[in-house]
Amino acid sequence: MKALGKLVFVWLAACSNARDAAPPPSSAVGVAANAGQAGQVNVADPNLERYQRIVRNVADCPLEGYQIVPTCPGMHELAAGIAGVPVEVRAEVGRSMLSHASPAVRVKAAELMTVAHGVGPSRESQDAIAEAATRERHPGVLRAFLRVIADHGAANPNVGKILLAAATHADANVRLQAVYALTSQANRGLVGGSTQVARLAEADTDLKVRTTACEYAGKLGTDDLIPLYTKLTADPSNPDLYAACMEGLVRMFHDHPLLDTANEQAYRLFVDRLAKQPRSETSPPWSVMSTFCYFSHGSDTDKLAAWKQRAPWFDAGALRRVLTSVISDKATSWMARAAAIESMIGLGANKSELAALRKHIDPKDKPVLDKLASAIAD
Repeated sequence: MKALGKLVFVWLAACSNARDAAPPPSSAVGVAANAGQAGQVNVADPNLERYQRIVRNVADCPLEGYQIVPTCPGMHELAAGIAGVPVEVRAEVGRSMLSHASPAVRVKAAELMTVAHGVGPSRESQDAIAEAATRERHPGVLRAFLRVIADHGAANPNVGKILLAAATHADANVRLQAVYALTSQANRGLVGGSTQVARLAEADTDLKVRTTACEYAGKLGTDDLIPLYTKLTADPSNPDLYAACMEGLVRMFHDHPLLDTANEQAYRLFVDRLAKQPRSETSPPWSVMSTFCYFSHGSDTDKLAAWKQRAPWFDAGALRRVLTSVISDKATSWMARAAAIESMIGLGANKSELAALRKHIDPKDKPVLDKLASAIAD
């Protein structure tokens, strides 16, 4: 446990928090190619059958989750065989193999339809994958399908139906993949998306699905999620779920690094939750306490300025006062209090304000005092 404490303290010193970790990608990396030429070449390539044979090299490859085991020999043969093949031909090959008997081939077929990272498949390919998903019975393959079309639910009704349906799938990992897709920035306009994610956060039988849904739902930033967060942040008796929901609540109004949400109700609920007593080792969770550590430094200043324009209700002084009460509360974990000092700095606390905290900190709380001393010295 001492080693763990040292590790966590080093982490806190770096002014970061759990929310800054990159979420799992919503779409497969797939094929990197020139997207600008897609659809401009006749796909009736005489070598189509040859490319299909190359893809069938992975037919006997096993899956790990939604991915083909990378060490499978067939993967090397496939990569070499399709190198340089135009993206529109790859997509045609992929569409022709979505019903292949091999799960690995079906996974690769969907991946071949991705034009380039950040672009995704064409509308034709989206529809083909969505239609194949209605028949797919292998959870790993279905997850691979969802990853490829994940960012197109709001724009393509066929994809939207698949994403919403995946949220009710029997397999927990498929439901988890649905959470990632439904909370994608591109899918904020998908009718029913936030409702499904809220349902998973509140009632799913799998704790990982619940915690992920509660954390990621905040990326949507919509008012209809306030009742969910009001309910699930009221009771800290399930520490994992409570921490995830507090992280989601922060995302509702201050989703770093995108800073593309600004929900006033969520902000006020967050402040209320920080002020709520009695506190404990897990309430408030340390994972949200350094949320504002970069507020005045180490961030995209243009994005931050634009966010402030959208959030005139944000009161840094009020937040500092609440954080001061957290730092002074011996019932709160030292990790949460040390992280709160980072946020105090980011929110503009001067050295006199920080020095005044010393009288409220137990002399035995060396990690907290060390963090405070470091902040004052900088």
